[in-house]
Amino acid sequence: MTSLPHASPRLLVGLGSLVVAVAATWATRAAPNAPNGIDSWPRALLVRLRTDLRRGGSPARRWVLVAVWSLAVTVLHFGGLALGIYSRLFWWDLLTHATGGAGVAAVLLLGLRDRMPARATPWWLVAAVAAVGAWFEVYEFVFKRFWYGWSLRYYAVDTAVDVVVNATGAVAVVLVVVASRRLRTERPRSARDRL
Repeated sequence: MTSLPHASPRLLVGLGSLVVAVAATWATRAAPNAPNGIDSWPRALLVRLRTDLRRGGSPARRWVLVAVWSLAVTVLHFGGLALGIYSRLFWWDLLTHATGGAGVAAVLLLGLRDRMPARATPWWLVAAVAAVGAWFEVYEFVFKRFWYGWSLRYYAVDTAVDVVVNATGAVAVVLVVVASRRLRTERPRSARDRL
């Protein structure tokens, strides 16, 4: 009888993912301007989604954009699996994780916007997305089999890169928020001001 790979040295990757997940969750709770009550976030997201869709307007359009983005990430992932693209193009996994991280950050930002200061820069999203990504790596370790044939080194690097690239997607969202706020607050200078 063969033992499961979970009991092999690759257990270090699963435990490492767990440690990163707990640390990133703690960092999210401690981050400046992060919405309180992380345990209540799922309910708050659903309530905000329902409210925004009922009211319509700009917030509803943003949710539709996030849904389209999510569909694109889903197509990237499952299309990549079905067509064997993950094993042929090394960057496919990076693209999928970056777009997924950006999508998670957008959902959190849109859904929790009324739980944070209006003009605060949402850097807490980076820790939150790293936490979500690390918890997903724990899920993969426990419930998936694709990594069974991987070496310890390959598995550790893949897991670390996945979490970092997820967080990079969140950084992109924060930078877009910062840039859009600056563009909205800057007023075009009049001809007299330019002289």
